[in-house]
Amino acid sequence: LAIVTGTSCSICSKTMMELPGVGITGEEEVFEKPIFQTFGMFVGMLFGLVMHWIVLIFKIPFPGYDHTTDTNEMNDVERPAHEQDPLLKSSKMPPTTNGSTLPNKNKVPGWMYWFLAIPSIFDLAATALCMMGLRYLDVSIYQLLRGSGIIFVALMKQHVLGDRLYRFQWLGVFWNVVAVFMVGATAIMNSSDADESIDGNPGNALMGVSLVMLGAFVQALQFVFEEKVMTLDEAAVPPLLLIGMEGLWGTILCLVVVYPLVYFLPGED
Repeated sequence: LAIVTGTSCSICSKTMMELPGVGITGEEEVFEKPIFQTFGMFVGMLFGLVMHWIVLIFKIPFPGYDHTTDTNEMNDVERPAHEQDPLLKSSKMPPTTNGSTLPNKNKVPGWMYWFLAIPSIFDLAATALCMMGLRYLDVSIYQLLRGSGIIFVALMKQHVLGDRLYRFQWLGVFWNVVAVFMVGATAIMNSSDADESIDGNPGNALMGVSLVMLGAFVQALQFVFEEKVMTLDEAAVPPLLLIGMEGLWGTILCLVVVYPLVYFLPGED
């Protein structure tokens, strides 16, 4: 499902960039607006907040959420072996605000809502870079190059998060590296036979490949950061809340920072 939706999103983005329209100058031009597409992505992610509250209010089973807040439900849950010790059973644990003796995993501290602005910055930079690179590449090349994020995630997962990968996983990463080199080289060598959208300039194809690869690296930083945030012991963030808050912060950053900045930067657009 993720492959289908991701591929469909890339096709729609490329199709949008090739649609002609009359601009403010009165001349017809193609709709190459990578910042607008990034902004549209964040607006769509805002609906994650709506889904988050729907899951909490109606107690819908969803990965990353724990609705067993009732005391009787807590007692019916099978406890780990180290919690079945008679000393632990007789000890008195301080009750929480919901009346149970176990913490509510759905409760997120207030500072975390501000902290989630960091992955939204990663997402903003990664998506903008990839959308800029998509202007110079075919969507098939673009979609395959996005797979280079697996390489960066594997390296950071091993050396930053400390999760040891198996040999067969490194074998998959190796073939991913080979595929990325082959796809990138194909895009550059075939750029002279491409359509007028990249003017047959190999330099434009190289720029597109570099932008997408850089975007994949920044997105790998985002994935590693999100995994760390979602697995914190006392401040784990549910996935829908994470998506929604990234959408909220990304929308604010686009409106307050990015759009004013690119408006005053020199250029024809």
